[in-house]
Amino acid sequence: MGGRGRQKFTGIPTIRGKFIVLTLVLTVIPMVVLTVIPMVVLTFTFYRIAAHSLGEKSEALAMQSRQMTENYVNATLSDLNDLTNAILSNPDVQSILETKPKDDYEYLRSDETLSMVVRTQTQTKPYITSSLIYAANGGLKHSLYQGNVSVRFGGLPTLEEARVYYRRLLAERPMMWMTHPPFASGRGMAEDRIYVGKLLRKTTGDYEPLGFLLLEIDKASLFRGLAFHETDSNTQMWVLDQKGEPVYRLPEQSVPAPLLLQQIAKSAVDRPVLTKDWRTWNGRQTMISYGPLNEGQWTLLQKVDQSVLFEDARQIGAWTIWTFLIALVLGWMLSYRLSDTIRRPLLQLSRLMAVDGSVTTTASAQALEAPASVVFNPKDEVGQIGERFLHMMQKNHELYGQVYEALLSRKQAEFRALQAQINPHFLYNTLESLKGMALANGQRDMAEVIGAFGKCFRISLSYGREQISLGQEVEHVSAYVKVQQFRFRDSFEWICEVEEDICGFYVPKLILQPLVENAIYHGLKGRTDRGYIMLSGAREGDALRLTVSDDGGGIGAERLDDIRKSLDAERGSAIGFGLRNVHERLRHYGPQYGLSVTTELGQYTSVTLLAPIRTE
Repeated sequence: MGGRGRQKFTGIPTIRGKFIVLTLVLTVIPMVVLTVIPMVVLTFTFYRIAAHSLGEKSEALAMQSRQMTENYVNATLSDLNDLTNAILSNPDVQSILETKPKDDYEYLRSDETLSMVVRTQTQTKPYITSSLIYAANGGLKHSLYQGNVSVRFGGLPTLEEARVYYRRLLAERPMMWMTHPPFASGRGMAEDRIYVGKLLRKTTGDYEPLGFLLLEIDKASLFRGLAFHETDSNTQMWVLDQKGEPVYRLPEQSVPAPLLLQQIAKSAVDRPVLTKDWRTWNGRQTMISYGPLNEGQWTLLQKVDQSVLFEDARQIGAWTIWTFLIALVLGWMLSYRLSDTIRRPLLQLSRLMAVDGSVTTTASAQALEAPASVVFNPKDEVGQIGERFLHMMQKNHELYGQVYEALLSRKQAEFRALQAQINPHFLYNTLESLKGMALANGQRDMAEVIGAFGKCFRISLSYGREQISLGQEVEHVSAYVKVQQFRFRDSFEWICEVEEDICGFYVPKLILQPLVENAIYHGLKGRTDRGYIMLSGAREGDALRLTVSDDGGGIGAERLDDIRKSLDAERGSAIGFGLRNVHERLRHYGPQYGLSVTTELGQYTSVTLLAPIRTE
């Protein structure tokens, strides 16, 4: 600073004024250079990174949502196809379509029979509003059977209209979906229905075509399962036919882009699945993805505006900038207010800053190795603040290490907890869905095995608990046995005789399954006849005695000796590892608890487990 600058500065009468000027000179300029500019750069960089990361995650979630919807609609349409096959394979339907009615009375009886068959198959499908069966061999008067009165078909079609549609099914494809009534008599009706025609053939012999089945379907009811999507003007779902005409849309008031929809339908022929693409939709940048429905006859299209995908990123960028600006303003306001409160101590501090010398030999100063030009006098206010500050720095350094270790341990614990909790409900729900599909397909054995496996998984997790009731443990091992019986085709019998009054006591989880597993894989190994595995349990004084026995070949004396030694070995052993694991867990409760093995070569093997009685 030049002489004129020094005169102006010394002309300021108050320490407060000088402090403000010094703050502006020594703080504002370095802050702008060293803080504001880097913060602006960091904020912009952080926004770009957040926008990219969040955008990718949003895109992935959007595509997952489309895939879930695609799977749901395809499953519904597949179920509808199975329904038409069930109607086709009905013996009464086959018999009526193969034989021409002799008179009107026989025709009416056949009409009633077909109506009953269709009603029986479609009564659980509320989206089917009407049906029509055409018999190719019915003649002029007895070819059409209408399941119920249809306002959409416009009454029964003419025989020529039915024959034209029948020839279309023969020439084009055996199952055809239409967004408009297939007969001229039904044209002009409301567009809230879709129609599916299925060619009916003989189920034996030469599979000669017999006619067709036509179903009228309510759109809103068929696609009701899509209502879980939160759609609006920015996020939309479209079902398109092969010409790009909308079959269904969410929300219903969505405005189409006809040329773009036609391009998408055309490109879906060569590229049935599109995971992600950016297009201009009604003047707005939009991400689209699509997949095939109904064996390629339809296309499921999802549209998400760019503003939706990057909304979170923009909010984070705005919050970051506003936070920085608010913090900057509050910091300056606080500095201005504090300047008056520290005016008097600064007079002493300025004299101390002008003194040349060494730091007083205090333990805290030595510990932090303060520069030699800084001197703190412990008798004045600034010196006391300096001493306490140095002491605080030392303590903060120690606490920082402790906090860092604690935070690191906490993060590791949270990571392990997250790894152990990868949403088991998803697996439960998946197994239940598989079980339902198996039941729906008449595979009861497979459904029972899937249910048993789900029960094994649920009980083994037990919401992270280490202790479960003995009843739950028995339920878990019984479910495990059911899975193994399915695997080994019921090559052994399972007998469970655990006293009911002990099932409420708590035991460490997964202590019975290793014993039963050994009995299956080792006790019954090599047997060609049916074996037996038995679990028994009873209370014995202050302990629970549980025994797993098999009628296998038993264990030789040498191997039995190795197993017993491995139970008490300090290190793991390949012999009896599962038994040793259970044995060590029980030994935590006392040396009187654990496992014991008894056997008789060629007769049986029994593993007895002694556990403490615990009520929680």
